[in-house]
Amino acid sequence: MKEARLRGARESILDAIRASEQLSRVQLATMTGLTEAAVSMTVKRLLADGLIVETGREPTAGKPRTMLRLDPAARLAVGIYLDEETTTYVLTGQTGGVLSRLARPAPESGDEQEVLDRLVADVEVLLSGSGVDRARCLGIGVVWPGPRNGVRNPDDAPPHLRGWRDDELGKRLAEATGWPVLVENDATAAAVGEYWVARLGPQQGFAALYMGSGLGAGLIIEGRAMRGGGGNAGEFGHLCVQVDGPACWCGSRGCLEILAGPRTVVGAAASDPVAAAEAGLDPDAPRQSVIAGFAAVARAARAGAPRCGALLEESARYVAAAAESIVNLLDLDLIVLTGPGFAAASSIYGPAITSRIAAADGRTWHRQVRVTVSTAAAAASATGAAALVLQSHIRG
Repeated sequence: MKEARLRGARESILDAIRASEQLSRVQLATMTGLTEAAVSMTVKRLLADGLIVETGREPTAGKPRTMLRLDPAARLAVGIYLDEETTTYVLTGQTGGVLSRLARPAPESGDEQEVLDRLVADVEVLLSGSGVDRARCLGIGVVWPGPRNGVRNPDDAPPHLRGWRDDELGKRLAEATGWPVLVENDATAAAVGEYWVARLGPQQGFAALYMGSGLGAGLIIEGRAMRGGGGNAGEFGHLCVQVDGPACWCGSRGCLEILAGPRTVVGAAASDPVAAAEAGLDPDAPRQSVIAGFAAVARAARAGAPRCGALLEESARYVAAAAESIVNLLDLDLIVLTGPGFAAASSIYGPAITSRIAAADGRTWHRQVRVTVSTAAAAASATGAAALVLQSHIRG
């Protein structure tokens, strides 16, 4: 029981400092609800462990207060995002900042050993080039596109990963590197990354709506990611928005993703000669990734292309309705748009979601939901993968 209380105090203090950047002992007691004695004892241990440092004194009406902050390099983690075309690696410190970044073209080969060897070699390059103390690296977080446990749209699985299960990849990467490996889906990882990088406190619940080749959501409640029984909580793309709608690959009907997801938008643009010309999509060209195709449609829409703009606005209507359902179900007041799709088209989706939610908020729920765009939307999943490792150690 005592050990659990100590872990809880440690977690509360580290999380409070992370969210506020720096705090005094008195402020920590106020924010966490811990006694001053408990704060003093826990801070002493954290200073001895090198996880926090004293940054000087801040004048007050009474005795000056010694301020505390996290040491950014005291704990490090590697994040890996496995995309269709690119594998992104980041090295992140415990304040959420990216210390080093590496991007490689995705392997063309589907050979499992070659894929694993590439990952191991690239992690080595990332760490060697950063000049950090390797002993401070706590582990590796890997972001696997789509749902956990191998359940995903077969068309969305990157060719070089189609022979893998996420749990098997994590196990073999851990054996090859000697570090523990956590595997997560892209939406949940992006939400955790936003929680860390934006320095949100545990009192701020929010949904990070993620658009890559599909649609997902990472849900953060009381500072923790909601994962569900099978690790697949937040399947935003499989909310039903049309009862008698078209069949979805998941086996249901009328899902948001089949009606308005990135693949549907790109397919509609490619089959429309006018929209295809606006976006520069060549139906005879070699297969292009959904993310790249969607980015092309979004660029055309931003430039004023009417047909591409109409396709995105129609998609945004459905996404906004689904976002409203998430907000009402969980009573949230913050929606964060993240992932490469929203990074490219937030100017259309953001206003559509805000407009849809605002009417009922003012009349019935008496709240004001903010809709923001992640400052690191394009690389949020890789950063979040590393943050997951760091967070797991804070919570011990």
